[in-house]
Parts: sequence; C-alpha cells; structure tokens
Amino acid sequence: MKKIILSLSVIVFSHSVSAGSTNWQPSVGPGQCIVYADIGETGGYKWNNQDDCNEVVRRGYASGVGVSGRVIYEGNTPGTNGDSIGYTGIVTPNKPYERQAPATYKGKKKVGHGDSYTYWAK
Repeated sequence: MKKIILSLSVIVFSHSVSAGSTNWQPSVGPGQCIVYADIGETGGYKWNNQDDCNEVVRRGYASGVGVSGRVIYEGNTPGTNGDSIGYTGIVTPNKPYERQAPATYKGKKKVGHGDSYTYWAK
C-alpha cells in the first residue's frame, strides 16, 4: 500500500511540475528578434539568429515575429493623409519578410517607414 501511495505522489508531483512549465515567458521582445534587411525594392526583415530568439521558437511559444507598418512616400507629412502603403508579414528563422511596396508610388519616391509594430506570431 505504501508503494502505491508513494507512486501516486510522485506522479501527481511530476505532473504539477510539468504543468508549470507552460508559463515560460521570453526574455526578449519580438522586435529584438528581427533585423532590417536590404531586400526587395523597399527592404524587409530577417530573423536575428540569437540564442534567446531561437529559444522562443524552440519552446513553441511562437513560430516567429509578426511585423506591420507603412512605407512612406514623398509628400507625406505627419498628420496628413499623404501617400503610404501598409504592410504586414511574418518573419521566421527560415523565412525573411520582404515588404510588398514599390520604391516609387504614384510618381513619388519612398522616403521612409512608419507605424511599425511587432508581435509574437503563433
């Protein structure tokens, strides 16, 4: 009888320990796990191959980093509805993201990027 109680205690304890491991949180933010890459007409992002970033994927917390923002063109000033094109995509360790926006839009050249936002993509 003592063996059964001891066995059940070990099973319950080990189950509660493994259940607690689902509360793991990354030590880095999603923006730290991507870097700008000069790809395509208006650039993009690639994975920052750092141990802390790779751990997020290895543990299954996220598959990568979601990124969104706007490509800004000449004539667009803060507070106006000038020309800009929104983008959104996912960067993973094996797949960079190329912004889907041209270098020139309606005859205006790209001058920058704005409204950038990153998040952990599941």
